[in-house]
Amino acid sequence: MVVLGSTHQFIPKSTTITSAHNPSSSVNKQRFVLTRRSSSVLATSSVLSSFLHLASNFSPFQVANAREEDAPQRQEERVVQVFEQASPSVVFIKDLELVKTSGSRSSNEAGGSLTEEEEESAKVEGTGSGFIWDKTGHIVTNYHVIAKLATDTSGLQRCKVFLEDAHGKKFSREGKLVGFDPTYDLAVLKIDVEEGSFDLKPALLGTSSDLRVGQNCFAIGNPYGYENTLTTGVSGLAREIPSPNGSSIRGAIQTDAAINAGNSGGPLINSYGHVIGVNTSTFTRKGSGQSSGVNFAIPVDTVVRTVPYLIVYGTPYSNRY
Repeated sequence: MVVLGSTHQFIPKSTTITSAHNPSSSVNKQRFVLTRRSSSVLATSSVLSSFLHLASNFSPFQVANAREEDAPQRQEERVVQVFEQASPSVVFIKDLELVKTSGSRSSNEAGGSLTEEEEESAKVEGTGSGFIWDKTGHIVTNYHVIAKLATDTSGLQRCKVFLEDAHGKKFSREGKLVGFDPTYDLAVLKIDVEEGSFDLKPALLGTSSDLRVGQNCFAIGNPYGYENTLTTGVSGLAREIPSPNGSSIRGAIQTDAAINAGNSGGPLINSYGHVIGVNTSTFTRKGSGQSSGVNFAIPVDTVVRTVPYLIVYGTPYSNRY
Protein backbone atom coordinates (compact mmCIF):
# COMPACT_ATOMS: atom_id res chain seq x y z
CA MET A 1 0.00 0.00 0.00
CA VAL A 2 2.90 2.36 0.66
CA VAL A 3 4.32 1.83 -2.82
CA LEU A 4 0.98 2.32 -4.56
CA GLY A 5 0.27 5.39 -2.50
CA SER A 6 3.52 6.97 -3.62
CA THR A 7 2.63 6.50 -7.30
CA HIS A 8 -0.58 8.46 -6.93
CA GLN A 9 1.31 11.71 -7.07
CA PHE A 10 2.47 10.93 -10.64
CA ILE A 11 -1.10 10.66 -11.95
CA PRO A 12 -2.70 14.01 -12.86
CA LYS A 13 -6.37 14.74 -12.57
CA SER A 14 -8.36 14.03 -15.81
CA THR A 15 -8.98 17.71 -16.61
CA THR A 16 -7.74 19.71 -19.62
CA ILE A 17 -7.17 23.46 -19.79
CA THR A 18 -8.40 25.06 -23.08
CA SER A 19 -8.48 28.61 -24.38
CA ALA A 20 -11.20 29.92 -26.74
CA HIS A 21 -8.85 32.61 -28.06
CA ASN A 22 -5.89 30.30 -28.99
CA PRO A 23 -6.90 26.99 -30.67
CA SER A 24 -3.27 25.94 -31.37
CA SER A 25 -2.40 26.34 -27.74
CA SER A 26 -5.35 24.16 -26.80
CA VAL A 27 -4.20 21.40 -29.14
CA ASN A 28 -0.65 21.53 -27.75
CA LYS A 29 -1.92 21.34 -24.22
CA GLN A 30 -4.17 18.38 -25.05
CA ARG A 31 -1.16 16.55 -26.56
CA PHE A 32 0.86 17.38 -23.44
CA VAL A 33 -1.90 15.96 -21.21
CA LEU A 34 -2.02 12.76 -23.28
CA THR A 35 1.76 12.44 -23.05
CA ARG A 36 1.67 12.86 -19.27
CA ARG A 37 -1.09 10.27 -19.02
CA SER A 38 0.94 7.77 -21.07
CA SER A 39 3.99 8.39 -18.89
CA SER A 40 1.93 7.95 -15.72
CA VAL A 41 0.49 4.66 -16.96
CA LEU A 42 3.97 3.37 -17.83
CA ALA A 43 5.33 4.47 -14.45
CA THR A 44 2.44 2.87 -12.61
CA SER A 45 2.86 -0.39 -14.55
CA SER A 46 6.57 -0.44 -13.78
CA VAL A 47 6.03 0.13 -10.06
CA LEU A 48 3.27 -2.48 -9.86
CA SER A 49 5.50 -5.00 -11.67
CA SER A 50 8.30 -4.38 -9.16
CA PHE A 51 5.89 -4.66 -6.24
CA LEU A 52 4.45 -7.96 -7.50
CA HIS A 53 7.96 -9.29 -8.07
CA LEU A 54 8.93 -8.49 -4.48
CA ALA A 55 5.69 -9.97 -3.14
CA SER A 56 6.31 -13.21 -5.03
CA ASN A 57 9.52 -13.69 -3.05
CA PHE A 58 7.55 -14.01 0.24
CA SER A 59 5.10 -16.88 0.04
CA PRO A 60 2.43 -17.53 2.69
CA PHE A 61 4.38 -20.64 3.66
CA GLN A 62 7.47 -18.61 4.47
CA VAL A 63 5.44 -16.21 6.63
CA ALA A 64 3.78 -19.14 8.43
CA ASN A 65 7.15 -20.81 9.02
CA ALA A 66 8.54 -17.60 10.48
CA ARG A 67 5.62 -17.41 12.89
CA GLU A 68 6.06 -21.05 13.90
CA GLU A 69 9.75 -20.47 14.57
CA ASP A 70 8.91 -17.51 16.82
CA ALA A 71 6.31 -19.46 18.84
CA PRO A 72 8.78 -21.45 21.02
CA GLN A 73 10.71 -18.28 21.81
CA ARG A 74 7.53 -16.45 22.84
CA GLN A 75 6.52 -19.41 25.02
CA GLU A 76 9.96 -19.49 26.62
CA GLU A 77 9.81 -15.76 27.35
CA ARG A 78 6.36 -16.24 28.90
CA VAL A 79 7.65 -18.97 31.23
CA VAL A 80 10.58 -16.79 32.29
CA GLN A 81 8.20 -13.90 32.97
CA VAL A 82 5.88 -16.08 35.07
CA PHE A 83 8.82 -17.40 37.10
CA GLU A 84 10.23 -13.93 37.73
CA GLN A 85 6.85 -12.66 38.91
CA ALA A 86 6.10 -15.62 41.18
CA SER A 87 9.50 -16.46 42.70
CA PRO A 88 9.56 -13.53 45.22
CA SER A 89 6.49 -15.11 46.85
CA VAL A 90 8.25 -18.46 47.41
CA VAL A 91 10.22 -19.13 50.61
CA PHE A 92 12.83 -21.65 51.68
CA ILE A 93 12.31 -23.38 55.06
CA LYS A 94 14.91 -25.06 57.26
CA ASP A 95 14.02 -27.31 60.19
CA LEU A 96 16.60 -26.92 62.94
CA GLU A 97 17.28 -28.92 66.06
CA LEU A 98 19.17 -27.05 68.75
CA VAL A 99 22.06 -28.65 70.55
CA LYS A 100 20.96 -29.64 74.02
CA THR A 101 23.05 -28.02 76.72
CA SER A 102 22.68 -27.34 80.39
CA GLY A 103 21.39 -23.88 79.48
CA SER A 104 18.85 -25.08 76.92
CA ARG A 105 15.41 -23.58 77.20
CA SER A 106 12.49 -25.71 78.21
CA SER A 107 9.45 -26.23 76.05
CA ASN A 108 7.70 -23.45 77.94
CA GLU A 109 10.44 -21.05 76.86
CA ALA A 110 10.41 -22.21 73.25
CA GLY A 111 8.66 -19.05 72.14
CA GLY A 112 11.85 -17.04 72.54
CA SER A 113 13.78 -15.82 69.53
CA LEU A 114 16.47 -17.98 67.97
CA THR A 115 19.92 -16.62 68.82
CA GLU A 116 22.88 -16.59 66.44
CA GLU A 117 24.81 -19.02 68.63
CA GLU A 118 21.92 -21.46 68.66
CA GLU A 119 21.48 -21.23 64.89
CA GLU A 120 25.16 -21.80 64.16
CA SER A 121 25.33 -24.91 66.31
CA ALA A 122 21.91 -26.27 65.32
CA LYS A 123 21.50 -29.40 63.25
CA VAL A 124 19.49 -29.11 60.00
CA GLU A 125 16.80 -31.77 60.27
CA GLY A 126 15.18 -31.09 56.91
CA THR A 127 14.26 -28.51 54.32
CA GLY A 128 11.13 -27.49 52.49
CA SER A 129 9.38 -24.69 50.68
CA GLY A 130 6.36 -22.47 51.22
CA PHE A 131 4.75 -19.33 49.89
CA ILE A 132 3.74 -15.96 51.29
CA TRP A 133 0.03 -15.83 52.14
CA ASP A 134 -0.29 -12.16 53.12
CA LYS A 135 1.72 -9.03 53.86
CA THR A 136 1.55 -9.59 57.62
CA GLY A 137 3.99 -12.50 57.38
CA HIS A 138 1.88 -15.69 57.21
CA ILE A 139 3.59 -18.51 55.31
CA VAL A 140 1.76 -21.57 53.95
CA THR A 141 3.64 -24.87 53.73
CA ASN A 142 3.12 -28.62 54.21
CA TYR A 143 2.49 -30.08 57.64
CA HIS A 144 5.12 -32.76 57.07
CA VAL A 145 7.74 -30.02 56.49
CA ILE A 146 7.30 -28.72 60.06
CA ALA A 147 5.96 -31.90 61.71
CA LYS A 148 8.85 -32.08 64.19
CA LEU A 149 8.19 -28.52 65.28
CA ALA A 150 4.47 -29.28 65.64
CA THR A 151 5.07 -32.32 67.82
CA ASP A 152 8.09 -30.99 69.72
CA THR A 153 8.00 -31.39 73.51
CA SER A 154 11.69 -30.72 74.19
CA GLY A 155 11.74 -27.10 73.07
CA LEU A 156 14.73 -27.82 70.81
CA GLN A 157 12.98 -27.64 67.43
CA ARG A 158 13.10 -24.42 65.43
CA CYS A 159 12.16 -23.27 61.96
CA LYS A 160 14.06 -20.70 59.86
CA VAL A 161 12.45 -19.03 56.83
CA PHE A 162 14.54 -17.55 54.02
CA LEU A 163 12.83 -15.17 51.59
CA GLU A 164 12.99 -11.87 49.73
CA ASP A 165 10.70 -8.87 49.75
CA ALA A 166 8.91 -7.21 46.83
CA HIS A 167 12.04 -5.17 46.08
CA GLY A 168 14.38 -8.15 45.86
CA LYS A 169 15.97 -7.70 49.29
CA LYS A 170 16.81 -11.10 50.79
CA PHE A 171 16.46 -11.77 54.50
CA SER A 172 15.60 -14.54 56.96
CA ARG A 173 13.39 -14.83 60.01
CA GLU A 174 12.43 -17.48 62.51
CA GLY A 175 9.07 -18.99 61.69
CA LYS A 176 6.56 -19.41 64.51
CA LEU A 177 3.97 -22.14 64.11
CA VAL A 178 0.44 -20.68 63.95
CA GLY A 179 -1.66 -23.69 62.99
CA PHE A 180 -1.61 -27.01 61.17
CA ASP A 181 -3.90 -29.62 59.65
CA PRO A 182 -2.33 -33.08 59.16
CA THR A 183 -5.45 -34.27 57.31
CA TYR A 184 -4.69 -32.01 54.37
CA ASP A 185 -0.94 -31.80 55.04
CA LEU A 186 -1.10 -28.03 55.53
CA ALA A 187 0.52 -25.70 58.06
CA VAL A 188 0.89 -21.95 58.60
CA LEU A 189 3.97 -20.19 59.94
CA LYS A 190 4.29 -16.55 60.98
CA ILE A 191 7.39 -14.40 60.60
CA ASP A 192 8.03 -10.96 62.05
CA VAL A 193 8.21 -8.41 59.21
CA GLU A 194 7.76 -5.27 61.28
CA GLU A 195 11.44 -5.18 62.19
CA GLY A 196 13.16 -3.96 59.04
CA SER A 197 9.91 -2.80 57.42
CA PHE A 198 9.99 -5.46 54.72
CA ASP A 199 7.37 -5.25 51.98
CA LEU A 200 6.27 -8.83 51.28
CA LYS A 201 4.78 -9.97 47.99
CA PRO A 202 1.92 -12.44 48.65
CA ALA A 203 1.33 -15.15 46.08
CA LEU A 204 -1.58 -14.68 43.68
CA LEU A 205 -4.27 -17.32 44.26
CA GLY A 206 -6.09 -19.03 41.43
CA THR A 207 -8.67 -21.84 41.36
CA SER A 208 -8.31 -25.59 40.91
CA SER A 209 -11.89 -26.54 40.05
CA ASP A 210 -11.46 -25.59 36.39
CA LEU A 211 -8.13 -27.34 35.76
CA ARG A 212 -7.77 -29.64 32.74
CA VAL A 213 -5.38 -32.47 32.00
CA GLY A 214 -2.58 -31.23 29.76
CA GLN A 215 -2.71 -27.68 31.08
CA ASN A 216 0.66 -26.06 31.68
CA CYS A 217 1.71 -25.65 35.29
CA PHE A 218 4.94 -24.91 37.09
CA ALA A 219 6.27 -26.07 40.44
CA ILE A 220 8.55 -23.60 42.21
CA GLY A 221 10.55 -24.68 45.22
CA ASN A 222 13.96 -25.38 46.70
CA PRO A 223 14.80 -29.03 45.97
CA TYR A 224 17.83 -30.19 47.95
CA GLY A 225 18.43 -26.60 49.00
CA TYR A 226 18.76 -25.22 45.46
CA GLU A 227 16.71 -22.04 45.67
CA ASN A 228 14.00 -21.03 43.21
CA THR A 229 13.93 -24.10 40.97
CA LEU A 230 11.13 -24.44 38.39
CA THR A 231 9.68 -27.64 36.89
CA THR A 232 6.57 -28.11 34.69
CA GLY A 233 3.45 -30.17 33.72
CA VAL A 234 -0.15 -31.32 34.74
CA SER A 235 -0.99 -34.95 34.02
CA GLY A 236 -4.02 -35.88 36.13
CA LEU A 237 -6.83 -34.66 38.37
CA ALA A 238 -9.05 -35.87 41.22
CA ARG A 239 -6.45 -38.22 42.67
CA GLU A 240 -6.53 -39.59 46.21
CA ILE A 241 -3.31 -39.71 48.22
CA PRO A 242 -2.48 -40.57 51.85
CA SER A 243 -2.07 -37.73 54.35
CA PRO A 244 0.47 -37.61 57.21
CA ASN A 245 -2.13 -38.73 59.79
CA GLY A 246 -3.20 -41.77 57.77
CA SER A 247 -6.40 -40.38 56.23
CA SER A 248 -6.86 -39.54 52.55
CA ILE A 249 -6.49 -36.28 50.68
CA ARG A 250 -9.12 -36.31 47.92
CA GLY A 251 -9.05 -34.26 44.75
CA ALA A 252 -5.25 -34.03 44.59
CA ILE A 253 -3.59 -32.77 41.43
CA GLN A 254 -1.22 -35.18 39.71
CA THR A 255 1.69 -33.47 37.97
CA ASP A 256 4.82 -34.51 36.15
CA ALA A 257 6.54 -31.39 37.43
CA ALA A 258 9.36 -32.86 39.51
CA ILE A 259 8.75 -32.64 43.27
CA ASN A 260 11.80 -33.61 45.29
CA ALA A 261 13.02 -33.16 48.84
CA GLY A 262 12.82 -29.43 49.47
CA ASN A 263 10.00 -28.83 46.94
CA SER A 264 7.29 -29.79 49.43
CA GLY A 265 5.13 -26.88 50.50
CA GLY A 266 5.98 -24.74 47.49
CA PRO A 267 3.32 -23.48 45.08
CA LEU A 268 2.13 -25.11 41.89
CA ILE A 269 1.25 -22.22 39.58
CA ASN A 270 -0.51 -21.86 36.22
CA SER A 271 0.55 -19.93 33.12
CA TYR A 272 -0.67 -16.70 34.68
CA GLY A 273 1.43 -17.10 37.82
CA HIS A 274 -1.58 -17.95 40.02
CA VAL A 275 -1.28 -20.65 42.68
CA ILE A 276 -3.39 -23.70 41.79
CA GLY A 277 -1.96 -26.12 44.34
CA VAL A 278 0.60 -26.84 47.06
CA ASN A 279 3.28 -29.40 46.16
CA THR A 280 3.09 -32.21 48.66
CA SER A 281 4.40 -35.64 47.68
CA THR A 282 5.92 -37.96 45.11
CA PHE A 283 5.85 -41.70 44.62
CA THR A 284 9.30 -43.26 44.82
CA ARG A 285 10.57 -46.51 43.36
CA LYS A 286 10.59 -49.11 46.10
CA GLY A 287 13.98 -49.52 47.70
CA SER A 288 15.64 -46.84 45.56
CA GLY A 289 14.39 -43.59 47.05
CA GLN A 290 14.22 -42.21 43.50
CA SER A 291 11.22 -40.29 42.23
CA SER A 292 8.94 -42.20 39.86
CA GLY A 293 7.81 -38.97 38.19
CA VAL A 294 4.32 -39.31 39.68
CA ASN A 295 3.89 -36.25 41.88
CA PHE A 296 0.97 -34.62 43.65
CA ALA A 297 -0.24 -31.24 44.88
CA ILE A 298 -3.05 -30.21 47.21
CA PRO A 299 -5.65 -28.24 45.19
CA VAL A 300 -5.73 -24.54 46.02
CA ASP A 301 -9.50 -24.60 46.59
CA THR A 302 -8.83 -26.85 49.60
CA VAL A 303 -6.04 -24.53 50.75
CA VAL A 304 -8.28 -21.45 50.56
CA ARG A 305 -10.93 -23.17 52.70
CA THR A 306 -8.45 -24.41 55.32
CA VAL A 307 -5.79 -21.72 55.84
CA PRO A 308 -8.04 -18.94 57.25
CA TYR A 309 -9.16 -21.29 60.05
CA LEU A 310 -5.55 -22.20 60.81
CA ILE A 311 -4.59 -18.53 61.08
CA VAL A 312 -7.50 -17.63 63.36
CA TYR A 313 -7.98 -20.80 65.43
CA GLY A 314 -4.78 -22.82 64.93
CA THR A 315 -6.79 -25.88 63.94
CA PRO A 316 -9.04 -26.76 61.01
CA TYR A 317 -12.79 -26.28 61.29
CA SER A 318 -13.42 -30.05 61.53
CA ASN A 319 -11.25 -30.35 64.67
CA ARG A 320 -13.11 -27.72 66.68
CA TYR A 321 -16.39 -29.62 67.11
